[in-house]
Parts: sequence; C-alpha cells; structure tokens
Amino acid sequence: MMQKKNASVHRVRFNVGALPVFSGEVNNHGVRTIEYRDDHWVDNFPLVWSNDRQFDALEMNLFLEHRYKGLYRAPKRAARSNPLGGISLKTLQSIANSLCIFLSWLAEENVDWRQVTAQASTQRAKYWLPVYRFRKFLIDLIQAKSLGRDSANLYMMHIRQFYEWARRRGTIEKLPFEYQQLHIKRSNEHSDINSIFSVAHRSSGITVQTSDLTIPRKYRQKSLPSDQLSPYTTEELSALYGTQYIKSPARRLWIDLALFTGMRAFEIAQFLDVHAVDPSISDVASYHANITGKGNKERQILIPRTLMQRLWHYKNCDERIRRVMKWEVKNGTNSDRPLFINRSGLGISEKSVSNTVIIARKELSLAGVALERSFHDLRSTYATNLAKYMLDKGLEPGFIEFKLMALLGHSNFSTTRKYLNFARTVTFDSEMKGWSDTIFDGIDVRLVGDYQHLLGRDDDQS
Repeated sequence: MMQKKNASVHRVRFNVGALPVFSGEVNNHGVRTIEYRDDHWVDNFPLVWSNDRQFDALEMNLFLEHRYKGLYRAPKRAARSNPLGGISLKTLQSIANSLCIFLSWLAEENVDWRQVTAQASTQRAKYWLPVYRFRKFLIDLIQAKSLGRDSANLYMMHIRQFYEWARRRGTIEKLPFEYQQLHIKRSNEHSDINSIFSVAHRSSGITVQTSDLTIPRKYRQKSLPSDQLSPYTTEELSALYGTQYIKSPARRLWIDLALFTGMRAFEIAQFLDVHAVDPSISDVASYHANITGKGNKERQILIPRTLMQRLWHYKNCDERIRRVMKWEVKNGTNSDRPLFINRSGLGISEKSVSNTVIIARKELSLAGVALERSFHDLRSTYATNLAKYMLDKGLEPGFIEFKLMALLGHSNFSTTRKYLNFARTVTFDSEMKGWSDTIFDGIDVRLVGDYQHLLGRDDDQS
C-alpha cells in the first residue's frame, strides 16, 4: 500500500474547548497562543499533518474537530460517544487515517482537492477530477491485492463526508459527485414465520442512497468462508483459558464477554459497570444490557446468569474498588464509569482487550502449542454456536437470522446469514454440546419465549 511519506497522523493532547480567542501572547515558536472560555482537553486526539500541504491539513483537522464536537453529522442522541455529542475517538481515528491517505496522494500527484468542476460537461470528463482519480488509485491497489474493497469503500465514505462538510462551510461551491436513490426489491422464499421478519421489505423493498464514488462490486475479492468465520474448537478454548495470562480475573472476563455475548473488543472496553448487577436479588435465568456498538448503533445483549455472577463479583473486588477511587478523582462520581479500569484509574483500551489472545498465543507457542485464532474469533464462536443451538431447538431460520442480527449488531442480513449457513455444517461433539449448553443456559428460555410470542402474534393476526 502507499507509504504515508507526505502526510501523517499524530495523536496529541488537544483542546476542543468553547469560544477560542487569541491571548495576545506568543509561544516559544513565535506562534500566537489561543485561550478558551471553557477548556475541554482530549487525550490521543488524531490530527493530520503534511509539511507540503499545511493548509489542506488544517482544513481536514477542522473537519475532525467538528465531527468530534458533533457540529457536523452528530450521532443519534441515544448513541453519542463522547460528552460533546460527537463521534468517538475510535471513529475519529479511522477518519483521520482515511484523510491522511487522501492528503498524501494529493501531495504526490500535486493536485487540489477543491477542484470540483470538470473542464468539459461530459460524463467521462468528471473522472479526471481529483476525487475520482483517487478512487481509481484505490481500485488499482485492490487489483494489486494491496488493499481490500471494504477498506477502500471506507476511505471513500470518509472523503465524501469531508467534501459534504466543505460544501456546507462554503469552501467549495458544489460537490464533485452526485447521490442517487436506488430501490432494491426483496424476495421471500421462507416459511410463514420467516415472513414476520421481512414483511416490511417483501412487497416494496428498501430504498438506499448511493454514489458513483463507491468501489464497484466487481472488485470485491473472493474469500473462503473459513477466512471470515473461524470459531474456536473445544480444545482451543481449553488451551486459551488454561494460559497463565488469562488467569487474571479481568482478562478472563474479557474472554467470557466475547464468547458468551458476542461483544467486540471495543464494546468490552466501554462496558459500563451499571450493567453488572447483583444476581442474588432475583431469580432470572439471564440478563440484558443495552450497549453502543459499531457505527454508534445501539443493541441489546443477553448475559447468562453464571457470567453475571462473575461480573458482579469482579465489580466489588478490592482491587477494582481501589481503581474506581482513582477514576473518580479524575472524572468525578457522576460520570459514566466503565467496569474495567486500569491501575492508573483510566478506562482500558480496545487494544488491551484484543491483545489478550495475542499474548496468550505467545505463551502457548513457548509450550509447543499452536493457536491460530484471534480475539474476534471468539465473537464468531458465539455467533456460530448460538445459530447451531437455535437450529437444534427447532427454531425457524428466519427467526434465527433476525435474532442473530439483533444480538450481534449486524447492519445487513448477508453477514448474519453466513453464520447460519456455516452453523448448518457444524456437528457438535459431546464436549462442545456440553459447553454450548453451559453458555446458553437461561438464554434459551428467553429466545424460545420470543419465538413463541411471535408465533402467537402471527396466529392472532391471521
């Protein structure tokens, strides 16, 4: 992939406070200093920089600041990811990386991104505009197998948002691309119970907004199902849990949450302590928690009673209480507090969670045991085994797809259907079936209850 020699992303401590004014003083570099009416410092704020394209970098950084503050394309109120109402630092870092690649390409090609009008009015002429030339550059990388189509589409989505923001500010007078509405018809080949989950789409289909700045589907790389779905075997899970590194109560819970609930690493890092409740005051078989996942999308996860017992015990252990005291010194007692806090009194990072399997793999390797699995594969294990579990319970495929999509936070059925199709090929041995029964103990009552409720509702309406 292209080297970012002309641009780079720096994570700094950055003040995004309100009402900035020049203080009248200069710093050691002769630059005028800025004061804010209300300071709001953010650690690890990503800023783009290029010595060759300084003004372009400043424009992009202002875009990043507006996204973080929620001044442009703010997430839904219920899913805001930072106190100012904007996107999370994780999402902001992804946008900064996309802008950095674009800025580096601009410097390399010596073109101006503000050129939004083609020299001729023909359809072919617009493909000489910088943003379309950048798209062609990404397609070339895809064809050279140096970049994935999904990553390229993510870059282009962020670039489109940057252009939309620039037009709103008046930096450019028009967009160099156009949006169009596409109507996608949806067929239904399932049984009556399956139609419950597709009735809204069956007759009229769905309408989506698209742009010709996306990467065409013909450039999608073909991959085997095993490249995307890699559930752990019983032996691999035993080896992982048996490592010394996973003996830590917190790390074991990170593995448990991914394996028992399908949570992603960053969702575990953001998991709030209010979700850990005392199971002794009720006799419910399972619990639920509302979390904010990928794309600021809210969803409800199901937590088995046995896992809730361990979460509650960890929440009240002496070591964590000491860390909570440090957290409250920094953040106060009224802020949303994560369940997992490090020794410095800060919330753990996504990397700390995802690295658990990497470090455990190294420990196993020294013992002569190979483990070719990642932390994310724990989520695949949850999804595949839950799908298989529901199939064995006799639930309809349409309901299983619907429930998996809701529990995993997928944006479309195609991703969920991969787990269902893969689950149909899985045969549980006695050990795996016992393990699966343990994980989904209590949850099955809720799942079957939801299924029967929908069946009853369908009968009432027929």
